[in-house]
Amino acid sequence: MRVTLHPFLLCAALFCACPAFLHAEEAPALLTVDQAVAAAIRNNLGVKSADAQSRIKKRASDFSFNKFYPSVSVSATALRLNEAPSGVAAAEIPGTSVAPDVWDNVYAYTADRNNLSLGLTVQEVFSPAYLGLMNQAAIDYQGSVIGKEKAEREIASAVKKFYYQLLVQKEAIGLTRSRLDNANERLRQAKVSYEVGKGTELNYLYAKTSAESIVPEVRSMETARMIALTKFQEILGFDKREDMELSGSLDDGTIPSEGALVPSGSRIDVSQSEIAVKQLKSALRFQDMTLFPNVILQYSADPTINGPKSGTLFERDNWAQSKGALSLTLSWNLTAFVPGSEFNVKRAELKDQLALASDAARTAAQNAAHDEEIQRRLIADSLAKIESLKLVVSDTERSYELTDASYKAGVGRYLDLQAAELAWQGTQIQLLNERLNLMSLVCDLEAKYRDAR
Repeated sequence: MRVTLHPFLLCAALFCACPAFLHAEEAPALLTVDQAVAAAIRNNLGVKSADAQSRIKKRASDFSFNKFYPSVSVSATALRLNEAPSGVAAAEIPGTSVAPDVWDNVYAYTADRNNLSLGLTVQEVFSPAYLGLMNQAAIDYQGSVIGKEKAEREIASAVKKFYYQLLVQKEAIGLTRSRLDNANERLRQAKVSYEVGKGTELNYLYAKTSAESIVPEVRSMETARMIALTKFQEILGFDKREDMELSGSLDDGTIPSEGALVPSGSRIDVSQSEIAVKQLKSALRFQDMTLFPNVILQYSADPTINGPKSGTLFERDNWAQSKGALSLTLSWNLTAFVPGSEFNVKRAELKDQLALASDAARTAAQNAAHDEEIQRRLIADSLAKIESLKLVVSDTERSYELTDASYKAGVGRYLDLQAAELAWQGTQIQLLNERLNLMSLVCDLEAKYRDAR
């Protein structure tokens, strides 16, 4: 009786846990399930991408207030005129004079072809829409956190199921090896009995055939497990290591009790649908905020000097200020109030999208409740099956012991003993598979929750 990796599970694990092999890690000699999960999350491209997106969204949320920072720009222009300026200040024209009260407004310079012009502009915009952008950044970050948790939990679930399936393979190989040891011992006894004339040749041939048929079965199971283990190491991002062993057993997994079959925390799918609703509500609020006017405070300066020289560069009177000013502007875009404008079309589109997202959120909550009920029933059913299979294993073990005692006493048939042993091993493997099924159900359930146990 053989146990192999389920093809769908293997494909799902490969698809969900594809790692990045820039630098493969050294595989440990003894691997625990927690180490396997940590390695898969650490090396998985999907998780890395989700983590990077989360960091980007967090940075955008943390610094969203910088939209209120003023914009500052400076410039400097050096130019040489084709001809020297022809005009000079009135104060320097012979026979003229300038009244003292207007002297400060007269630009007294010596005409020169060389000029230096500087520019400074400081602008501060106060817009209600900025508050909407800050809110959107915070909601986007919440969504990225949920996306990262989802990626990590899906990887953890796939890796755990793969890990426990490998453990089941190992235990199944152990059971088959134990059957091989028993077959070899019975072969030895049958050979001795046949040689001394106490046993029949038919019993000897039965024992020999039985032992020989188990050998290729063990070899095939071990080969299948080594292939699966190599693929598992590849998924985790480890270098190939043939002597690596898995620590623990199925009993080490966390199995919920009858009263706590559903993990604590919120459902990931429900949280994602709620975030989608929040994002559309925020987008709609932002759209409405663009209706309000903006206040723009600006200061500008453009000092210019004609004929800059080392001796005159730092003289205040040699600089002219022609267009610098401090301004306060109220800017109001009234296009949105025109019927059929792009604003109104966009707002109507957002309202429709919000209605659809709200319906989707309610549907997701209903589906989550139904899924919880199904998972609860499946886990409870699996727990009941395990208890029944434990009794069956105990009964088949007792039947094997009695058949073995009868065979050793010379009153039982070898074929009956072989059938009893196969029945015992079959029920043990059934129990292993059901325990694996229970563990898979638990892993699937935990993958759907945030902050699950």
